[in-house]
Amino acid sequence: MQKSEAHKDLRVLRTRKLIQQAFIDLTVEKGFAALTIQDITERAMINRSTFYRHYLDKYDLLDQLLNELDALLDNRNTPDEPGPLRLLQHIEQFADFYRVMLGPQGDPSFVERFRQNTERHFRALFAQARAASNEPPLDLKIASIAYAGVGATIWWLEQQQPCSPEQLATWMSQISSAIAGPELKPRSSKER
Repeated sequence: MQKSEAHKDLRVLRTRKLIQQAFIDLTVEKGFAALTIQDITERAMINRSTFYRHYLDKYDLLDQLLNELDALLDNRNTPDEPGPLRLLQHIEQFADFYRVMLGPQGDPSFVERFRQNTERHFRALFAQARAASNEPPLDLKIASIAYAGVGATIWWLEQQQPCSPEQLATWMSQISSAIAGPELKPRSSKER
């Protein structure tokens, strides 16, 4: 890559970071519904055309932020730092933003996508699992675990993070295991 291309890439990254930070700050201040492109561009100190070079609208910006969030839950878990822990650490870093987005002033599609991504993570984790014939269906268990995970995250934010991300991840794992039951075991990390 030539020097001018590298410089351009850095400018693009810097601009996107400014836009994203303005979006996060303003969402906390005003709520997602009240947020306008003009608010974002003024806070980021860019003009509207610059914003539209990067994003279609505030929903596209939110969608791209969610894509980054998805990557934190991907099955690239390591024994030292599993996906849910990385996600909770990220949520803790931007707690005010997530408190708004997962709360009454947030966007319902954000909550739904967060739940879907959590469910997708658990589907991958339990891909080889089968529920016993006398047990609730696997789909029901996975959906219940996903809803419990989202609910636990919302509780944690509403309570102003009364415990560390590590502790919450441990509790969420215990809750998930209780819902899953003894017959439902995740794939081992060797299988992933």
